[in-house]
Amino acid sequence: MSAPGNELSKSEASIFEGLIGYHLRRLSVAVMTDLADSLAPLGLRPAEASVLFMIDANPGITQSDVAKELGILRANMTPLIAALVKRDLIQREPVDGRSQALTLSSRGDALTRKAWLITRQHENRMFGTLSESARSRVIAQLRGLWRHAR
Repeated sequence: MSAPGNELSKSEASIFEGLIGYHLRRLSVAVMTDLADSLAPLGLRPAEASVLFMIDANPGITQSDVAKELGILRANMTPLIAALVKRDLIQREPVDGRSQALTLSSRGDALTRKAWLITRQHENRMFGTLSESARSRVIAQLRGLWRHAR
C-alpha cells in the first residue's frame, strides 16, 4: 500500500493514511457539519445559503444557471427555489416562456447579509490557521483537482 521504505504497520497508521480522498471526505464532513450548525439559527441549510449567495452576486440569474453553477440537480432545484419563494426570500420574474429571473427580496437581502457574515466566520474558524496566500494556493489546487475530476 505504501512506497518502498515507507511501510507502516496497521498499528502505526490507519490503512487510509495515504488516501487523499479519505482525508478530503473527513474534512468535508467536518466543514459542512459546522456550516450547517452555524446557519441553523437563521433557518438556512448550506444549499439554501449558497443559492442566496449566487442570486445576490448575480441578480436576475435564472434558476437553471444557479443549478449549473452550484451543481444542483434540476429535480432538487425546483423545490429549493419554491421554498425560498414561499419564505419571501427571493422573487421570480418571467424572462421568456420557461425561464425566470431570480432576485432577492428585501427580507432575502437582509438574511443573505447575515448568512454571509456567518459563513465568513465559519471559514475563519475552519481555516484560520492558513495564511491568505496558503488559502489561495489550497483553493487553486482544489479547484484544479475538481475540474480534472469532472
